[in-house]
Amino acid sequence: VASFFFIGLMSMMIPLCHVFGALIAVCLFMGLFDGCFICIMAPIAFELVGAQDVSQAIGFLLGLMSVPMTVGPPIAGLLRDKLGTYDVAFYLAGVPPLIGGAILCFIPWVHERQKLKER
Repeated sequence: VASFFFIGLMSMMIPLCHVFGALIAVCLFMGLFDGCFICIMAPIAFELVGAQDVSQAIGFLLGLMSVPMTVGPPIAGLLRDKLGTYDVAFYLAGVPPLIGGAILCFIPWVHERQKLKER
């Protein structure tokens, strides 16, 4: 969850970097938290679907991740053509990780409610 929040926040901070050193710092933090997210993806998939289906779950996750990575750059280019700047594209790129992190915060609560219903 923290990785998602920081990835979204760092994406939104890129347009605010007016000094090259600041951009390097933002990219380093973004890379660090992206690496943390990728490393924890497999154990989370294992926990959710079990040992039998973990490879299919990871493939499904990577397949879903490829959609915004493929569609995003052309959309960013269209926004740049219309608005004359990439700033809005970076701000919009930060929104889905922030929303995803917020949704992930509710998983322990939902899991606890399901346990209470089973009892």
